[in-house]
Amino acid sequence: MLEIMAALLRSASQLRLISCFVSTGLSSGLVVCRTAFPQYHTRAVGKNIVEASLKHRVSVTNIRSLESMRLLSVVTQQKGTVKEESSPAIRSKQAHQFDWALNKLDNSVRRTGRITKTLLLRIFHDICRTGYPSGNQALLLLRSCGSLLPELHLEERTELAHRIWDKLQELGAVYDASHYNALLKVYLQNEHKFSPTGFLAKMEAANVPPNRVTYQRLIAAYCKEGDIEGASKILSFMKNKDLPITEAVFNSLVTGHARNGDMENAENILSVMRDSGIEPGPDTFLALLNAYAEKGDIDKIKQTLGNVEKTEASVMDRDLMQIVFTLAKAGYPQHVQTIVEHMRHDRGYVPDAMNLCLSLITQGLEDTAFDILRTFPTLHADNQISDSPDIGNFFLRHCVNLNKPVEKIKQYCIALKESNLHSSALQFSLFCALEAKKSDTALQLMKELKKDGLPVRPHYAWPLLAGYQKEKNAQGTLAVLKTMQELGVEPDVETYTNYVLGCFDNFESARTTLRENGCSVNNTEFLASELRTEAVNGRLGNVLTMLSAPDTPPVDLGMFRGSLLLGFKRSKDEELLAKITELLYKDGRYCQTPPGPTEAVGYFLYNLIDSMSDSEVQAKEEHLRQYFHQLKKTNVAISSNIYRGIRNLLDSYHVPELIKDVIILVEDKDNISSSLLSAVSGGKSSVLESKLEELRAENKPVADVLKQLIIQLCAEENVEKALELKMKYESDMSVGGYAALINLCCRHDNAEEAVNLKQQLNRLDSSVPLDTNKYLALVKVLSKHGRLDDAINILKEMKEKDVPIRDSTTTSFFHILNAAAIRGEVETVKLLLESILTLGLAKPTANICSALVTVHLEKGDLPTCLEAIADCYKKYNYMPRLHDVLCSLIEKGDTDLIQKAMDFVSQERGEMTMMYDLFFAFLQTGKYKEARKIIETPGLRARSGRLQWFAEKCIASNQVETLENLVDLTQKLFECDRDQMYFYLLKLFKENNNWRKAEATWTKIQEENIIPRERTLRLLADILKSNGQEVPFDVPEAWFEDVVQSGAVSRAQRKDVDSSVLHPGVTLSEIQRKILSLCKRKSQEACEIVFDADKKGMILSSTVYSSVLRMLLAEGSLEEAWRVKNIAETRIKGFTLNDAANSLLIITQVRRDYLKDAMASLKAMLQADQVPSQLAVTRLVQALGAKGDLEGIQAVEKTMKSLGPSINLSRMLFINNTVLAHLMNSNIDGAVEYVEPLFISEKGISNPQVSSMAYVFKKVIEQNLESALDKLSAMAERLANQFSVYRPVTDLFLQYLDADKVDDAKFLLQRCAAIAEQRDTLVAYIARTAQKAGQAQRIKSLLELITDFPEREIAYDYLMKCYALDNDISSAKDLYEKMKQEKMNPDELFLKRLAVLLKNAGEPVPFIEPPESFKYYADKLKHEKQGKSSSDDD
Repeated sequence: MLEIMAALLRSASQLRLISCFVSTGLSSGLVVCRTAFPQYHTRAVGKNIVEASLKHRVSVTNIRSLESMRLLSVVTQQKGTVKEESSPAIRSKQAHQFDWALNKLDNSVRRTGRITKTLLLRIFHDICRTGYPSGNQALLLLRSCGSLLPELHLEERTELAHRIWDKLQELGAVYDASHYNALLKVYLQNEHKFSPTGFLAKMEAANVPPNRVTYQRLIAAYCKEGDIEGASKILSFMKNKDLPITEAVFNSLVTGHARNGDMENAENILSVMRDSGIEPGPDTFLALLNAYAEKGDIDKIKQTLGNVEKTEASVMDRDLMQIVFTLAKAGYPQHVQTIVEHMRHDRGYVPDAMNLCLSLITQGLEDTAFDILRTFPTLHADNQISDSPDIGNFFLRHCVNLNKPVEKIKQYCIALKESNLHSSALQFSLFCALEAKKSDTALQLMKELKKDGLPVRPHYAWPLLAGYQKEKNAQGTLAVLKTMQELGVEPDVETYTNYVLGCFDNFESARTTLRENGCSVNNTEFLASELRTEAVNGRLGNVLTMLSAPDTPPVDLGMFRGSLLLGFKRSKDEELLAKITELLYKDGRYCQTPPGPTEAVGYFLYNLIDSMSDSEVQAKEEHLRQYFHQLKKTNVAISSNIYRGIRNLLDSYHVPELIKDVIILVEDKDNISSSLLSAVSGGKSSVLESKLEELRAENKPVADVLKQLIIQLCAEENVEKALELKMKYESDMSVGGYAALINLCCRHDNAEEAVNLKQQLNRLDSSVPLDTNKYLALVKVLSKHGRLDDAINILKEMKEKDVPIRDSTTTSFFHILNAAAIRGEVETVKLLLESILTLGLAKPTANICSALVTVHLEKGDLPTCLEAIADCYKKYNYMPRLHDVLCSLIEKGDTDLIQKAMDFVSQERGEMTMMYDLFFAFLQTGKYKEARKIIETPGLRARSGRLQWFAEKCIASNQVETLENLVDLTQKLFECDRDQMYFYLLKLFKENNNWRKAEATWTKIQEENIIPRERTLRLLADILKSNGQEVPFDVPEAWFEDVVQSGAVSRAQRKDVDSSVLHPGVTLSEIQRKILSLCKRKSQEACEIVFDADKKGMILSSTVYSSVLRMLLAEGSLEEAWRVKNIAETRIKGFTLNDAANSLLIITQVRRDYLKDAMASLKAMLQADQVPSQLAVTRLVQALGAKGDLEGIQAVEKTMKSLGPSINLSRMLFINNTVLAHLMNSNIDGAVEYVEPLFISEKGISNPQVSSMAYVFKKVIEQNLESALDKLSAMAERLANQFSVYRPVTDLFLQYLDADKVDDAKFLLQRCAAIAEQRDTLVAYIARTAQKAGQAQRIKSLLELITDFPEREIAYDYLMKCYALDNDISSAKDLYEKMKQEKMNPDELFLKRLAVLLKNAGEPVPFIEPPESFKYYADKLKHEKQGKSSSDDD
């Protein structure tokens, strides 16, 4: 047979083709491979091209070009009945989806060398859902069903391929030869047995002619079965069709002879190849090696490997892994180690080895897979600082998913831990079992954890219990509870409430069933869950019975407070509510934790009111009043602090009459101020007047009541009465009374009286500042009435008294200046703005400077407007109202001034900026022809920021025609995001509810062949749906899209959040999307919607509540956050804050100086198995250090040790703040005694316990702690001079520089010259300092002090960076000259920075500017330094 085969291959025509193939490689398959994927061209032409494409990042442009050519490998289209060609829109959608699918698979394969079944099915379903699968998509899916799925059994892979084939064909996919070849490849990879002749018949029936690749793979199929005769028939077909014989054919023949038991002829194939002019390559040797492996012939394998090393061919690690797989599968695992020893651990070894392990496990060869796992490179175990690297997660997960015996899994876990490959293998295996819902495996693993002394917590069982509860599977639930009981793990209240009781019809049956099956029901947790259930369902009578029963065990109110609040809100039986409250107050079993029942019950009442909306409180006012009186009868009392909180709530709910019914419960009324008491009695001016007269008649102090009366009259806008009262009781007037009167007079435009009152206030107490709004009111009214000097004096007082300036203050300044500008008061605008900016009350912005132009624009004085803009630019670097001035000039037709304006803008900001300014002005004035000429200027690029500004300006002013022309004129603008432009247009149509224009826009989008983003499609669909029109495309599903929702509220609706968001036509889903959208921009509005939704009884999702909570906590709005949290806990059972939200809570509490609360929050997080963020712990420890709380720091440090290094906390955090705490306690000696031994004991160790003390030195210098600084300085010098520990003294030196104490730094350097030798620390300081503007002087000071600094060239580089940040041209030029004088060669990054600086200033560049970007030169320098560092190490 071999002789026949050799003769066939040696025929003249074949040799001619083989020769042609070897010399030119122009076979069709090779053309494809070289054209599309040159990096992956090999002599093995039959390689699966899609695998190469997936492992290489292919640009979308390349893919689209390939798509139009059918991947170049599609040479023949299927003939016969074909589905009608899809429309351009469908083809565009297909291209978009193909790019998405390819990118998904590409990312997966590049990272791991495999794809998951989940990802493949997701892409498959997405493609099916469109209903128009393309040939490319089908090819992509089919090619993914082979070796790229190592976690699936071979049969399952093939079944999946058939399923995809049939479904896509049903949906109209057109198959050609490339698809049949892909299916053949899958069959070969999956070892699927099929009839090659039957396969050819199937292709013939489909009228798809086979090509060379088809024949090659059919030969491979015959050879895998050892059928040389069948392979010979295919070779004859190839000869008849004059097709070339490639290396892949020879490789298959090697396999075929070997499986036919003819190893001699298998080996002789290599000689036949050489005789045919083809040198055997790596794939040929691999085929031979696999043949030996199937026989277990390790000697031949060694011999062949040795022969390969002598040739130009090389066997890669991936090839050796195939031999390992073949050996293991053939039953020769004892030889695997021999092959492993030949592996070189090339780049990509780990992902390839992972895939080998997965394939072995799938084949039931997990022991061999584990041997391979142990060869993985890992971190050195002697590094005690870092965690174990945790290698083997994929191995354990796959073992669990394939239901490997728990005993074996545990053996692997033990071995991994002993090898220091995984720190918590058993816990991770349990996690995998829970994730995969493998109940039996999970429970057995829990038992193994317990045996090993590892903790097993109640929430470990939640995933299993949740599944059983969903299925109402009581037996499964009981099995889990029994296992927990065996392990000594008692279910907590959340477990019972959320995961157990739902399996039973009622509580009694649950109690009975659990007791009968040996589960404990006489504990606190079960009782709390029962109380929760009864309360939520409104059965408060049962709650009272349970709580009053003498045998009820103690249970803290906090365990069922939320549910009880919900029950209270629904009940109308105030007597029953009072009895329960009395019981909670008087029975010690329910308020065991400090500060006792008064606070606990008071807080419960506060939460009750807080959980109700204003409408609920108003509707239940009488019910609540009776409830409070019932509580009074039972002697229930609350503290004054709780009363204040409840009073504020009731006041905000507009039920002040109810306040007096609450005050009767206060036990310490002496602590309540008279203002609060007066509020209870009504707070009206008539009542206060009577009270004032009474006090005066009794000759008692009247100041407090007088102040209240004046404030009340001001609220009633009664100017005459208030001023009359002030005259009558002038000697008893207080600062608060004067402040209220001043504000009242400003509101009534009475400047004269306001000034008089301010003068009287100064005589009373000149040191007391007014609040910011009252100062602004004074400035406004004084400037309006021409009292400019008085207005400026008020501004000066604001600066002197350090009045807080907020964003709203700057806005008020703008309105004051703008009002003066509209009045045409040039001098007023100029002097007020100058004073505001000079005093530092506001920073110059385009908005606040606009008044300088507005004052002339209102008069129509355009030449002066231009002068004002130029002057403003020179002073403040802003060009306010340039657009408006240009529009006025264009309307006036003053070409000279337009040219002058454009010359100025072009000179200062560049020609492109000038072009855009002119373009927008022409658009604004309706000069569309002129605008087109501007935008079509060659070389003009899209500037998304400028386009967005003008588009949003059009939307805000409802300029439909202008925006339409903007979108139309930018169609051919280079790099213009057309989808974004149409999105702006659709937003405006949404505002105007114009569905016809929106529909026409959809047509234009298709005409331009744009692939719209999902948000654009959703916005368009929303417009059409809301007007009852059919949507002509599939609406993509998404949770929310920020920008879409920003256009969802019309202009008329924005005035009222409640009407715009919560009107009957809006669904709950839309409300939730709106809230999530607002969380990024408008926190207050988002918060209000949540509150309003709660008032209407709506239950939002936990995601919405969590997002709002995170937003509020990030802003520091603690009170609002608590309110949202209470709503969430009431509405959603078991709602808890996640790690991120709790971390933000700690940060907010620290910011508010609630350190005890922050400590409690941290403790609660850890008890709930949550991990705080690094920032939260850092802020807490720093705050404790600043307070001198040593015990608190030690407690946090001890707590953090239990987490290990998982949040990467520096130990210096605790050391530095412990030192600082000693200092705050005036224990300087204690601080020194604590920290100095840490440096000394660690002397000479490469990883010292203590590194930088910069934080301590910084705080000591900032707070002027002179005595502490002296002793710490002496310690630092002592460590340097006696122990050669230089870091502390270097830190002190650098902190002196940061604090601008150059003389102190100089003297320290003189005393300890070794500071100058600390190269790494000093260079790091320079690099860090150069990151911020205004820091050049500090680097210069360092260089002046250390004249012989060894890294002067590096320092000059960073100094140039500082000058670039500061835009300091003269200093940059001086530095360049200095480097030339010192004969230093500046690097390219230095020259690039200087060149850009000079060009921006319009100055000539005295050298050739480096052409590349900053990033390019920065990366280049980085690589050069790394190369130098590695060569130094060598």
